[in-house]
Amino acid sequence: MNLLQMSFSGAAFITAVVIIRAVAINKLPKKTFLVLWELVILRLLIPFSIPSMFSVYTLVTHSISSATLPETGTDYNIPTMQGLFVTTQGVEQPPADISSSVSMWFIVWCAGIILIALFFVISYLHCLIEFRTALPVNNHYVEKWLAERPLKRPILVRQSDRISAPLTYGIFRPVILMPKKMDWKNEKQLQYVLSHEYVHIYRYDTVTKLIATLALCIHWFNPFVWVMYILFNRDIELACDESVIRQFGEKSKSAYSLMLISMEATKSGLLPLCNNFSKNAIEERITAIMKTKKITIFSLVLASLIVVGVGTAFTTSAQANNNNPTSDGQEYKTTNASENASDYNAIETSGGNMDYGIYEEYGLIYDKDSKCYTYKGNAVRFFNDPVGGASFTNFFTGTVDIEAERDTNDKLIGIRECTKEIYDRHTEKYENSGLKSMPAGTSTENGNMIRNHELKLPTSKVGFVH
Repeated sequence: MNLLQMSFSGAAFITAVVIIRAVAINKLPKKTFLVLWELVILRLLIPFSIPSMFSVYTLVTHSISSATLPETGTDYNIPTMQGLFVTTQGVEQPPADISSSVSMWFIVWCAGIILIALFFVISYLHCLIEFRTALPVNNHYVEKWLAERPLKRPILVRQSDRISAPLTYGIFRPVILMPKKMDWKNEKQLQYVLSHEYVHIYRYDTVTKLIATLALCIHWFNPFVWVMYILFNRDIELACDESVIRQFGEKSKSAYSLMLISMEATKSGLLPLCNNFSKNAIEERITAIMKTKKITIFSLVLASLIVVGVGTAFTTSAQANNNNPTSDGQEYKTTNASENASDYNAIETSGGNMDYGIYEEYGLIYDKDSKCYTYKGNAVRFFNDPVGGASFTNFFTGTVDIEAERDTNDKLIGIRECTKEIYDRHTEKYENSGLKSMPAGTSTENGNMIRNHELKLPTSKVGFVH
């Protein structure tokens, strides 16, 4: 899975979470959305996915395949695609004629990453310089509060006249930074503020925000990822607010909301290593606080189903369908059924995609210089794997003929050189098409046709690709 595929999958996932959030933000535990956003971040950062029949891409692929496949009995005119090695789950091999544009895109992408990363780093370093002027807090209640909440990581509470709202920064030695104008005699307010920041520290929100920032830097070109970053930061604050309300009870809602308003929230920018106490829209936070409800078994079950269902649907990729049935349960066939279908079911259809990465460990390697596949240092002229649905020919430069080797359970166990008989039987299909005089990597839309043969069409190669 390449970067654009990861970004596209992430955008689809983000859209689903945004819709669910808009509908159920005040009906489900706020931590539900944190888990969903964390799954989105993993989807954006992990360059592979597990095929699943429950994936949304499997449903889309099958629906498009059903709509585009011709009816039974049709005489197929299917162009052979030579040298088109596009993977659905591995890294794409770009054609030679677009290598310059790919290089330019890579340069622009790297420049974007550097600029976005510099923005975050410089902003954070600037804040650190400001924070170092903070002074220790000598308050009896604060000292008592710290003693009652021991952690393996020592927590410091400091005060500064350069901030207007409490915030937390640091990972190994977290610091709760309080405004110098804080009402230190108001113990109830101090209790709310410190408890809120403690939740940030206990949940390692600084780390998760840093990882989200990394995803933003990598996918800076994707506007959906910016939406994710903003909403993820909001939901972190909402989840902390909810935790504090559940800790102090329903009666604390009004007092906690008034405390938020009194802080006169100001946005502090996109800081990856700081959790600002009141950086989000006050109206959204107060509305969420006042609508906070007790967690019930029903809400927990519903939240779990949403996380598992949406996570499975959008973090997995399309599952290949090798059964190739039609809508009435019959396989596609043409008029002549006398030849063995296994010789034909691996031919790629127009617009089809094939992943040859699974054969690399057995010696089938793509050579970027020669733009062809090699086996033991020799250019491959013919490769066939009927079970896996993979086949290609390279008449122009190929010198070795190979085929996949599988055990009795059809499990891939290696690659071996095939006999001249198999190669001859395969190439007889193209005697009248002129393929032997064409270079590898050439695809024909006219003339290079296969007619009157039994042919199975893999549905996984038609339609939507993920």
